[in-house]
Amino acid sequence: MVLMIICVCNALNCKSVRAAVEAGADNPKAVQAHHGCRFQCGKCRPSIGELIADTDIDRGPAPSLMAAE
Repeated sequence: MVLMIICVCNALNCKSVRAAVEAGADNPKAVQAHHGCRFQCGKCRPSIGELIADTDIDRGPAPSLMAAE
């Protein structure tokens, strides 16, 4: 498996971004916070957003909630 660097400033690769998403991060800022870092240049925001969207697609649709009787 080839790991692609997503955030050069903070040395985050695609595996670390996916790990943050699996842990509940749902936006680029939450991914950075999960790893204890902050955006420097911000060029990675679109790539992180795409990985979040791809991971959400892989999970499938969210289960629908039904009211209790």
